[in-house]
Order: sequence, then structure tokens, then C-alpha cells
Amino acid sequence: MVKMIFVLIGAATGAAAGFLPERLHVDAQAVVVEIEPIPDSRQLIRLPKLRFSLALEPVCGTNSRIESISVSAADTRQTYGADDIGAEKIVNAVLSIPNEQLGPIRIGDFCNSNVASTVEAGELIIHGVLTAHLSLRCAKDEEHSMTYVSQTLNVILRCIRSGDAAPNTSPENQESSAEPEPRL
Repeated sequence: MVKMIFVLIGAATGAAAGFLPERLHVDAQAVVVEIEPIPDSRQLIRLPKLRFSLALEPVCGTNSRIESISVSAADTRQTYGADDIGAEKIVNAVLSIPNEQLGPIRIGDFCNSNVASTVEAGELIIHGVLTAHLSLRCAKDEEHSMTYVSQTLNVILRCIRSGDAAPNTSPENQESSAEPEPRL
């Protein structure tokens, strides 16, 4: 209990003294993928190339500067250096994951061809299709520090019934994006 009080007092005095802790806040938009009804026997689908948009809010400690932010998921990595970030408070990062880096997704009876014509087109959220790993590198004089964050990346599957605008569902010819109004 004594340690807990000490930590709280230390944190309070640090904040009062103008100490700013390092942090990296991440907001990841879910990617929408439109699919056509699939046969009864299939419960797995392959996703197309996915393009995730991430809003990053990096904060380095007092008198520190941002050196870089790295974002990775599957075998894809994107790095933003200090020149890329500049004085921006929010960094808009894009992470494009080729479909070859994505495993099949189990969807059960969602968008089943036998019930698609009688059931309203629906959506299925697949949580944690991938996990993005992010790092923030800060520097103060000759000292360097790293802050690590993990963020799950979600996909929303949208079933397109006959009569709706149906996309080409071949994964090689698709790319899904988390940007506004994604259409395949």
C-alpha cells in the first residue's frame, strides 16, 4: 500500500511539474468487404487485399521529440520518420495488407446462398482479423525511448444479395479500404 501511495504522489507531482509521459493513441477504422452469397458447403472465405486507415496520436515526453513511428501487421511494415510526421498532432497512417498475408476467415452461415434471397442483406463484424503492432521512438538529447502499442484490426463483411450492386469477389481483383464509402 505504501508503494501505491508513493507512485500516485510521484505521478501527481510529475504532472504538476510539467512532466508529460510518452504515449501513442491509435484509432483504427474497420475495413468493409462486400461479398456475394456463398454455397452451403463453404464456411471459409479468403479476404481481398485490405487497406486499413489508422489515426495515430503520438506524444513524446517533456522536451522530447518524435523520431519515428512504426506500424506492422502480418508481414507488412510501414515507418514514418520525423520528416513524415512534422508538427502534426494526428498522423494518418495507411497499412495495406496483401491477401496472401491473410488466412481464411470462418463465417459459418453468414451470406449463405440458400438463405440470402429470403433474408435481408446483413453485416458481420470480424474482430481481430489482424493485430497491428506500433512503436513510437522518442529522443531527448542523446537518450532514446520506445513506447509500444498493439491494436486489433477489424473487418466488416457485407452480404450483397442478388439485385444489389455485386462486386467481383475474386481476391486477386479486389482491395478493401477503411476509407469513407468503400466499394469493391
